Amino acid sequence: MNEEWLYSGSTVALQWVYSGSTVALQWVYSGSTVALQWVYSGSTVGLQWVYSGSTVGLQWVYSGSTVGLQWVYSGSTTNKKRT
Repeated sequence: MNEEWLYSGSTVALQWVYSGSTVALQWVYSGSTVALQWVYSGSTVGLQWVYSGSTVGLQWVYSGSTVGLQWVYSGSTTNKKRT
């Protein structure tokens, strides 16, 4: 199952995907950029968040016994990575 919705004044989008053992959700807004992405597939889960006023980012992944985290902030610059 794949559902998609889009509005293009200043861009709004929503996407939903379900296929077998994969589920995904994506949301985008484009005024000054907002994004959210979530994915689940088998034993892997991922989350990504972006905001672009002065840049904010978060990425998180879990797969089996592995966890990954990435964080970015750009106002006065912060950048963290963990695995």
